[in-house]
Amino acid sequence: MNASAATRKRVAAFVDSDYTRVVAAVALATGDRERAEDAVQDALVATLAGDTEPTNLSGWITVVAINYVRQGWRREGAQGRAYVRAVQFDDESDIEAEKAADTITIQEAMAQLPERQREIVALFYYERLGVNDIAKYLGVSGGTVKTQLHRGRTRLAELLGREVR
Repeated sequence: MNASAATRKRVAAFVDSDYTRVVAAVALATGDRERAEDAVQDALVATLAGDTEPTNLSGWITVVAINYVRQGWRREGAQGRAYVRAVQFDDESDIEAEKAADTITIQEAMAQLPERQREIVALFYYERLGVNDIAKYLGVSGGTVKTQLHRGRTRLAELLGREVR
């Protein structure tokens, strides 16, 4: 691998602190948990093998992993048809079961958003990236991010039966 000691250290810190959250964000954005995990791992390998030293490693890996998942869809001729798999319940308390049910409802609602809105909503709310960072990573204008974020919020509110804030 071509990675410097500093890059290896940053990647190790990412794996320890952000890996699980980023996999969840990619799964939320793409609707495919299994591919999300593979794509995040591929993005980590690309980080270690490449010359890239992104300022926000977590955000960069999230966007790269989302792109990897999309490439997989194109290769298989099934772009845009990935949906959230059912979550299995163990013997959870009522509170945990209710949280899981809420998560499924949100995942189902997210799966109904157009791809770009789903990505932007996941990056903004789950990865906590700012509008300018999302625009930079996705190669679109800040106005596009704001518009898609607004449309995504509005649609999610409709699907979840809540008021738009």
